[in-house]
Amino acid sequence: MKQLFGIIVTLVVLGAIFSGNDNAPKKQSVTSQSSSPVSRSVPVACDTSTVITGKKYNVLGSGINVRKGPGASYEKIINQKATSFFETTQYISIDDSTTVFEECTKDGWSWIRVTDPDWLQDSHRGWVASKFLDKGQDIGGDKYARKISSSALSPYTKKGYPKTIAKYGSRLSEIESLRRKAAEMAVDSGKCDYVLTSELSDNKSSLNHLHFWVDCRNMQRIYLDEFQIKKGSRVLSEEEKSWDKTSARTACQQAIKDRALIPSEVEIHTILGTSFYKAPITHNVVLRMDFDAKNVFGTEIPYTATCYFKPGEVGAIDIQPRQ
Repeated sequence: MKQLFGIIVTLVVLGAIFSGNDNAPKKQSVTSQSSSPVSRSVPVACDTSTVITGKKYNVLGSGINVRKGPGASYEKIINQKATSFFETTQYISIDDSTTVFEECTKDGWSWIRVTDPDWLQDSHRGWVASKFLDKGQDIGGDKYARKISSSALSPYTKKGYPKTIAKYGSRLSEIESLRRKAAEMAVDSGKCDYVLTSELSDNKSSLNHLHFWVDCRNMQRIYLDEFQIKKGSRVLSEEEKSWDKTSARTACQQAIKDRALIPSEVEIHTILGTSFYKAPITHNVVLRMDFDAKNVFGTEIPYTATCYFKPGEVGAIDIQPRQ
């Protein structure tokens, strides 16, 4: 009987240990962006006075300080690594280049942690005003606010861009206006999902003829000169203007024959001796073709031709002996 009583007591104790009690802290269940709910730990800051959300958002604006509590009166969180490097106090902040996960909200503030870029995940977390998270709210009638990065149009300054200011200073205000217009035209074209940068192209520009380029998150690049911008011309991406494989191969073959001593005796290796590459952003094309051509003595010599094609431009060719 004593043995049976001991077994019962043991089972009761084990049950208490594994079942826990009502006063023990429990994980709060939230729903991720997927349809299936998941269970995870929420931060201590998200206590019973907050509303648990668990949603991912893009950020609106730049230089948004992350604070220790839900309100502007709370201290900004110091970025220890940046402070150590610059030897002046730097604060943790987020901008529209980051994606955040909102854990909870309170009184118009959100406790967030950065999810992208991933190297900020451990350090960039805390409270920010909820209005800076893109929840589809009215943002003052600027239809481009969600489509153009705040850093895309950072102004050219004498300190940051001394050569640009020295060369184009007399047209600086016009350049800044054209940069913005180029970005807006890229968005309006439907070919650019989100403008990452809009810059003056120093390689193509002169003081009397300005050129601009726009890079987009969907890997599209768009070039516009000042006359196209002022006229509101049709926007073409570099991908649309780029050479396709068939056109590049035809042009390269013709260029090879044009440079051959005896064009009719050229044998181009169109299958095994040909390679085609198109760069993902610039959409520049590099095509290599092996071929054999006879010299004046009738001797067949192996060569490799490399043809270069920039979007919307005539190609160039380089021919070298093949080993």
